[in-house]
Amino acid sequence: MLPWEYHPELTKDRLVKVAQLLALGRGSAVDRFDPAIGDDKWTLGVCAYNFGCFQIIQASETSGFEWLAVIDPSKHFQFSIGKIPMRFWRGDPKEPTVKIVAATPLEQLRLDLEPEVLVDGILFRINVTTDMDGALLDASFVALQNGHPETIWLIPLAEAEPLIVMLGEERPEGRELPPPRVGDLGEDLDERVIDSSAGPRKD
Repeated sequence: MLPWEYHPELTKDRLVKVAQLLALGRGSAVDRFDPAIGDDKWTLGVCAYNFGCFQIIQASETSGFEWLAVIDPSKHFQFSIGKIPMRFWRGDPKEPTVKIVAATPLEQLRLDLEPEVLVDGILFRINVTTDMDGALLDASFVALQNGHPETIWLIPLAEAEPLIVMLGEERPEGRELPPPRVGDLGEDLDERVIDSSAGPRKD
């Protein structure tokens, strides 16, 4: 089945935009990756996940993404497309992780109270696959039934228009900071006092 055959909220355009947001987040993580300061595959993965979440959070608050909402902004990140809860993960789309196939508390509640929203208990996820450097290669829509992929639909990123997120112009106001304290460095330094107006000390 195609995503929108499960539910009309799951349109091609919306899934493409979410995949583009995840690609932006992962791209930022790859660009900042620096083994010279201790980065490794673990830190890259953590940053890519966090940055992807951030992109979705940021977009959900902008015009043109009224259909996108954040359900859980914590490390168990979950968002929704329309009324449909979604999560994402990296790996083989044919082999979802134990955590990703488990219904979240909200999904379980809807399974109990609103089964039609989750289409007879099917959970919806977005999967990303990456190259050796961690950059995004593909993204797929995955429908899970009883913990197994029922549908894997490759999201056509190559055909997509460039993503535009219209961020608001509002910025938090600046905060007045007190002048820096200049004074005693401590008894272990000869109880000297630094005078910020003085020139170099001549002994």
